[in-house]
Amino acid sequence: MKLEHVISRFRLAHSPTPNNILQGVESAVLVPLIEVDKCTHILLCKRDASLRSHPSQICFPGGKAELSDRSAIDTALRETYEEISLCRKHITALGQLPIHSTLSGFHITPVVGKVQEYATWAQRSDEVESVFTIPLTALMDPIQWQSYPCRYRGKPIIIKGFMTSHGLLWGATASIIKKLTDTLS
Repeated sequence: MKLEHVISRFRLAHSPTPNNILQGVESAVLVPLIEVDKCTHILLCKRDASLRSHPSQICFPGGKAELSDRSAIDTALRETYEEISLCRKHITALGQLPIHSTLSGFHITPVVGKVQEYATWAQRSDEVESVFTIPLTALMDPIQWQSYPCRYRGKPIIIKGFMTSHGLLWGATASIIKKLTDTLS
């Protein structure tokens, strides 16, 4: 699926989100869309194994809001630059998906953005072990999503995940991707 087609479908499903003052937003992530070989891909990161919080997990670039951030878009773009050195001038914010609340009670605002084809980013940083892309068509394929048994706070649960060459994509990142792909379907 070409990136311009994805952008058109996203814009039809969402009215533009104003870039206004943060109101109770704890964190924001960038959902970076980039065209690779004429197909839309989502750029993802694998967190460094040495991190205290969410080591080795697959995630979007992003993080906690700071007082200097004027909006969720500012938070997502600032954090993206801090984590993988992807400059905000190479990203066009398209809008926001609904806030995602985690099992631990954290609130994440996903900001969907178009990354220019010629943009560059760091493949590794203090927080990020690797950066990679996955075709959006693969993420939209329900057969690629499997159920995995695990434990949460000592109780057995089943999670839906997508196996990548970098490990299992699951949790908040998977939920945000599902919200995006449902919007585009």
